[in-house]
Amino acid sequence: MQLSEIVDVARYAIDPASGAEYDALVDSARAGLAESGVCVLEGFVRRDAIDRIVASVAPREASAFHKVKQHNVYLVADDPSLGEHHVRNAKETTTSATLGYDHLSDIAELETLYRSPEMIRFVAACLGFDQLHPYEDALSQINVLFYPPGTSLGWHFDNATFTVTLMLAEAEAGADFEYVPFLRTDTDPSYDAVAKVVAGDRSAVKTMRQSPGTLVLFRGHTTIHRVTPVVGGSTRLLATFIYSPTPGTRMLAVNQQTFFGRVVDGIADG
Repeated sequence: MQLSEIVDVARYAIDPASGAEYDALVDSARAGLAESGVCVLEGFVRRDAIDRIVASVAPREASAFHKVKQHNVYLVADDPSLGEHHVRNAKETTTSATLGYDHLSDIAELETLYRSPEMIRFVAACLGFDQLHPYEDALSQINVLFYPPGTSLGWHFDNATFTVTLMLAEAEAGADFEYVPFLRTDTDPSYDAVAKVVAGDRSAVKTMRQSPGTLVLFRGHTTIHRVTPVVGGSTRLLATFIYSPTPGTRMLAVNQQTFFGRVVDGIADG
């Protein structure tokens, strides 16, 4: 497919040949990421393309890995020296289902968007990388998260330094994306500040609703975030595109098992 059949290129000049328009778009994205850790591009993907993707993806929910996962905010092993009620160890709950790339690779719109050189170059420029590359394992390259009614995503920091997501279908209600920008650093876990957020302090919490077709670039490694419970009768659908600055990257086998419930050509940890 042509990228112009998927992306609203009249609104988003993602080709460097667009000159000043492209430069302004990248500068705006970088400014948003620097200020709040997030860049939101509403209507990035055309509605007709979203409708085609959803028509292909939605019937495949039965093939997704449904999970109820208990985890701490930091997504790392517990530290027994701090006690089970310390925020470092306190448990959050995530309930969702993940459909792996091997069930999505035939969807032309997702494939074109993910692998287009223009798209990769644009995302890399916005995030400040010289280059980005698609992952190469069989499960993680593109995946879709299903959030049926009643499911949610608990408070956490991402292990990855950035994520690229595309909203496919909103929930009827609930499913608010909530976040607190830059709450920790690579050297300071900010236990006290994190504990306040987890306990219900909303003084610094930002909320984002995403309409179908919204592309989001997000620095979730330092920004705590969650998705509130899905309310109503519809399922929230979110596509994730996984890139790496290093060519040939594959997901760790332990992470494949966690997210997809199986291991296919994942890399052994250590």
